[in-house]
Amino acid sequence: MNSIKTPKENIILVPTDLSTASTHAMDHAVGIAELFDNQITLLYVVEEGFFKSIFSGGMDKAVMVDTINAKLLEKAEAIKANHPNLTINTLVREGKVYKQIIEVSQTYACDSIVMGFSGASGMERFMGSTTTRVLKSSEVPVVIVKDVRSNVKYEKIVLPIDLTKESRQKVDWAIHVAKQYNSEIHVIMEIEKDEFLAKRLKASLKQVENILAKNGVKYTSKILDDIEYPEHFGKDVVQYSEEISADLIMIMTQKETGVQDYLRIGSFARHIIHESKNTPVMGIKPKQTVTYWATESFA
Repeated sequence: MNSIKTPKENIILVPTDLSTASTHAMDHAVGIAELFDNQITLLYVVEEGFFKSIFSGGMDKAVMVDTINAKLLEKAEAIKANHPNLTINTLVREGKVYKQIIEVSQTYACDSIVMGFSGASGMERFMGSTTTRVLKSSEVPVVIVKDVRSNVKYEKIVLPIDLTKESRQKVDWAIHVAKQYNSEIHVIMEIEKDEFLAKRLKASLKQVENILAKNGVKYTSKILDDIEYPEHFGKDVVQYSEEISADLIMIMTQKETGVQDYLRIGSFARHIIHESKNTPVMGIKPKQTVTYWATESFA
């Protein structure tokens, strides 16, 4: 398919269907790009089989592609008008949406993916299985955005932690983001009734606190009890985030099972994405590791 080439350099990928939700994602990506000196690539994926369904009506494929390209360029120019120092690229692809998003992110070595999400009333391809598949498959962080914000400032980052070694990588990312935004990280854990697990939980929390302090990052920590937070961990995370008016929730997107079996993309992440009213959610896929993070410290 005819498309505009994108250079491989420091790119935030923004999948868009030109809806309000994806416009929020564009605005959010702009805020990140200005701070981290990123380029932005706007990606429109034409659903697999879409052209076949419209050919009977006499519509020309090339005309449709040119129309989409023109709309993307219009969006790009609108962003450039207010942010002249940013580089905005555009791409049009055809196929399964989530597969094209992942393929483009890999082909152009993107730093992150920022996607819009508007709940039950949103476009189907930016909901449910597509969002879940992108989160599960992406090797780079995926930020899910629900609302419009005048500026992007991750002043309060909620960091749910469990006892798995994959949580180390989430702490790494939280430190990276916090140093750029001068953020305060809110480390939260769910209370554990088993005495042995409760001791491990407190030891892990103490170590995270030490790591954050060593890296000069502001933090606060809390073990969520069953009285104030009586629901499952996913719902409690959303409740806590709303109480403190959080700017970002960080989650792992695979294998974060540990003590809480619901810490999976299938339930935990999906619940947070659907139930969080306006807090952006950053999903991070853990990389394979053979070491236990509880025995190591950060550089």
